[in-house]
Amino acid sequence: MAKARRKEERRKRDARRGRLGPGRYDALVAELVRCVKLAFEAGATGSLFGMEGPLRHEIRSDLCLQAWGWAAADLLVRDLLSDVFNKVGAERPAWNEGQPEWVIESGTLIERTRCVNCSRPLLDGRKKFCSDLCANTHHARVTYRKEMTEERILATVSRWI
Repeated sequence: MAKARRKEERRKRDARRGRLGPGRYDALVAELVRCVKLAFEAGATGSLFGMEGPLRHEIRSDLCLQAWGWAAADLLVRDLLSDVFNKVGAERPAWNEGQPEWVIESGTLIERTRCVNCSRPLLDGRKKFCSDLCANTHHARVTYRKEMTEERILATVSRWI
């Protein structure tokens, strides 16, 4: 079952690439690899992923102007950038590694005066949350976000817009 699903996903991905044209797709990947490396080596971005947002936006916009549907254009750009980052050897960090708690040195004290969840003042003895309810709510929200698939993220974000 999983093998059939992967085969179907691969077929759809190849169909999207084919719509762009194999030569054009490969040339675009090569040019984007050069652009991403250049920006990173010049110090214009802090990581190889620094150009991901603007590139995804601009390429998707151009495809939409060429009569592609937004969803199809977004899926193609996702595949395109995935190939680009694979070719430059970029490894996407885990979600936890992007959180402030991850980058704070061990032993560094953070003086909090407000609840992380609701911003109410912290009572004596509380270090991060004003109550167990806020702690549980915050941890449930973090878990929900960590377990989201890309499709679910797109659906959630599109509701916010």
